[in-house]
Amino acid sequence: MSSVPERPQLQAESSVITVLAAYIAENYASPLRMADLASHCHVSVRTLQNLCHAHCGEPPLKALRRFRLQQLHRRLAQRPWTPLRQLYLGCGLTGSLADRDLFLEMYGFTIREHQEACRNKVLPVPTALPSRSLEAFLPESA
Repeated sequence: MSSVPERPQLQAESSVITVLAAYIAENYASPLRMADLASHCHVSVRTLQNLCHAHCGEPPLKALRRFRLQQLHRRLAQRPWTPLRQLYLGCGLTGSLADRDLFLEMYGFTIREHQEACRNKVLPVPTALPSRSLEAFLPESA
């Protein structure tokens, strides 16, 4: 079979992921559920799960958590003396063990270690972010 008919489908799928990424970038601090994400993208929850897994390599809610943790990482660098609880809330996080574990997986150090390093102006070098993260679908200016 020819791959020509698949091209519009791939563009449509990529468009859904781009819409998802933009929506998350604008609303990550708010409580978001799968139904909210799927509704905004005009697809079913299952379709969104499948597309996100195919394009980002992980479920939408994990991609959302990863995006929130990236924002937390940036905010900690900008305001290391702000209490963590306040930063968590500003990024839509709860400070759960899942947050801690994913941050450690993403950057190779804990949130508190990062905060302490930022306070002392000794920033550790983070590990590379996944190449298929939601941020890859955002415009450069975001």
